[in-house]
Amino acid sequence: MSEPRLPRVETLAAYQRAETWRTDRAQSLAHPVLFWVTRGQGRFMMDCKLRGVGPNTAIFIPRDMLFSYEMFAQPQGIVVSLPNDTEAGFPTSPVLVRAQSVTEQAELTAMIDALSRELAELRSGQRRAIRAHILMLAVALDRLLATQPQKGLSKSDKVLRKFSHVVSIGHRDGKPLGEFAADLKVTPTHLTRLTRDATGKPASTLLQERVIHAACDALRSTDQPINRIAEKLGFRSAAYFTRAFQNHTGKSPSEFRRARRLH
Repeated sequence: MSEPRLPRVETLAAYQRAETWRTDRAQSLAHPVLFWVTRGQGRFMMDCKLRGVGPNTAIFIPRDMLFSYEMFAQPQGIVVSLPNDTEAGFPTSPVLVRAQSVTEQAELTAMIDALSRELAELRSGQRRAIRAHILMLAVALDRLLATQPQKGLSKSDKVLRKFSHVVSIGHRDGKPLGEFAADLKVTPTHLTRLTRDATGKPASTLLQERVIHAACDALRSTDQPINRIAEKLGFRSAAYFTRAFQNHTGKSPSEFRRARRLH
């Protein structure tokens, strides 16, 4: 999804409907995003580790960090897509934290509602007001984190976090897994063992999923020829790209593009 110039506030259901592909497949965004789950259960993959999610949980994903998520039954919540603002004070690493008290839950919901109302009305000083609401959201997240100190990262966790980042920013380069592993100073075998233990998926699958997600975005949001998309994503030929895309999605790139435009 493209980076929003202003925040975008939408229900979790609407956000999921706008997804180009399955949410349980690895993706990353060029902007931060805050999920506020108010009802239901699920799980998020962040830093290449799976975490369970329940009601009244805030999940913050910084830009260029690999993640995926699954929500079960009929969840409810809000998703805030944030513009890139390094001075807003949001964490630089993914965060999953539960608002345990009714007061904390009500405050966070009220802040998001206030931001949504400000976005819906054209008034003088709107941009300053919007930024103030964003800053308050960052403060609220900090306060939640202060009540629930996060555990330190093990050596393996640090490798997984770095892999999450390098795949997010380097998935378009067409590099094989071995080059990513070399960048992290580990072997492909060791990296695969780490990701399989943490997510149930080998590192190569996470890389492939991120590439296919980028392809889905390009097919949905641009008119670029399919061979050009394939070239940009590092595929050696359009035919190879088509086979890989169909293996993952069940549709050819042209079928996927047509289907998305009908919605």
